[in-house]
Amino acid sequence: MSFLSRLLAPFLPDPTATVDASTARDLLKLPSGERPKLIDVRTASEWKQGRLQGAVHIDVSASSFTEKIGSLPKESSYLLYCQSGGRSGLARSRMKSMGFRDVKHLRGGMGAWRAAKLPVAK
Repeated sequence: MSFLSRLLAPFLPDPTATVDASTARDLLKLPSGERPKLIDVRTASEWKQGRLQGAVHIDVSASSFTEKIGSLPKESSYLLYCQSGGRSGLARSRMKSMGFRDVKHLRGGMGAWRAAKLPVAK
């Protein structure tokens, strides 16, 4: 990596930060030891309307978000999602600033997941 690349890296979007719905589906099919931990960062009312199977609910807008996320192992892999991708991107940034290394989020969120006609749990 060149000096200029290292200098600009914090200001450029991370191409590995997002995954599309089909890639997310494939990641969630991996064996349990290789599969990322799935976190739904939406509100409780959104969570009740349907979620991805196996997700844990940690609302990014809740005052307890930092505490709950901070109790998770930093060396694990995580896949975050929200309704459209904005809040999960914010949650990803917060997790990265806390020292989490492998955090991705679902581009387009639940909207993209549903548009791809992938299963939703209730």
